[in-house]
Formats: sequence, C-alpha cells, structure tokens
Amino acid sequence: MQAKRITNLPAEELELLDLLRSRLDSDYRDPRRGPFKLAYIYANTPDNEASMFIKAADLANAGGTVALGISEGARGLGYEGFDHSIARLKAFGLKDGFPVTKFLVDADGNGIRNVNTGSEAQKLAEWERSIAGGGRGGGDIAIIMPPFHVRRAFRTTITALKRNGDIPVRVYAVPGVPLSWVQEIKYGQKLEKKPRYKSLEDELQREEKYTAPEFGGLLSAQEVINYLDWRDS
Repeated sequence: MQAKRITNLPAEELELLDLLRSRLDSDYRDPRRGPFKLAYIYANTPDNEASMFIKAADLANAGGTVALGISEGARGLGYEGFDHSIARLKAFGLKDGFPVTKFLVDADGNGIRNVNTGSEAQKLAEWERSIAGGGRGGGDIAIIMPPFHVRRAFRTTITALKRNGDIPVRVYAVPGVPLSWVQEIKYGQKLEKKPRYKSLEDELQREEKYTAPEFGGLLSAQEVINYLDWRDS
C-alpha cells in the first residue's frame, strides 16, 4: 500500500522542520536565568486544555514564572474563554491569587475576537513591545501548548515578534503534559472529531499553508533555528 503524501513541502524543509521539532520538544533554559516573567498559555479545545493547564499550574506553583497569560475572545470556535481557563487552572491546583494577565484578542480590529494561534501571537508580541517600550523589558517568556502544537505555535510566536519590530526577547517552548494519542477529540476551529494523533498531520498541513505570504508568512524552519541559535548564545 502506497503511503499518502501529507504535504507538498520539499524534502529539505521537512528535514529542517524535523530538526526544529526535536529541539523544541527538549527545549532547555538555564535555571540561573530565574523565573519566566510570563508563561503564556495558547488556547485550545476543552479536549486538549488539560495538557496545558496541568503544566501551567505546576510551573506557577513551583515558582517557575512570575505570571501566567491567557487570552479572551469569541466563543463557539473551540475555545471556552478566560474565566473558564481560570477555573480549570484552579481545578488543577493553581494557587489562589496567582497573577494572570488577560490578553484581549481582537483579530480584525472590529471587535470580533477570534482566538487563534496567529491572533494570540500578535497580542503577545504587542504586549512584549509595550512593556519593553515602557522600560519594563527584561526577562524571558514561556509559551505553553499541547505537544502536537509545539512547532507551529513557536514558529507563529517568533514570526509575530519579528514582524512587530524584531523584538529581542527570549522565548522558550514548554510543551504540555502528554495525553492519549488514540483518544477521539474535537480539534481546531471546525471542531472535527478524530483521534489525537491525526492532529500531527493537520498541524503539518497548517504549517505549509501558513508559510505562504497570503496566509501569514511564517518564518521558515531555518529562520527559527537561527533565532534559537541567537537565543541560546
């Protein structure tokens, strides 16, 4: 049986994407750098949110970050919003009173707050630019997402930082806890139900699509690797 081709990305780019994925899956940060100034939790569906919330609560309670970041936006596209996220974090053990920054996502400037990876990354970049411009720069950022979403979320974040003035902040990938790959889940804004392992194919197809300039112009795998080389230098 002939294998189905998932994307039309060239072999060279697929090799680099594989290298990038391996590096992000085992991302390392020197503990002497102190806690993150912010650990941003990328939005996801209720079927996947435990992956991030467990990791975020553990990181916060251990003193690994000064604050958490969570988006707020429209419902009905797979994300249940800020208040829901706070409640779930507390259910997973987040201590009362821990600082949480709300990121109000306004994707099109007209009050329609469509929470997706691109609009979230843009808000995160704007936040970093604003605090740096206010003289409150310094410190690193963590981004937390389910393991299958690590590479696209990281590429999108670094692309937004570059697009908003090449903001020189160090960002680290913190994959959420693993969940069952064979569990049937609702995934993506279309809320299609499929085994979680199918999300890997979907993510690769999304990366191919969003690399095109008309769909976002994600930085290439090599450009993100170059960023990691700078970050870790």
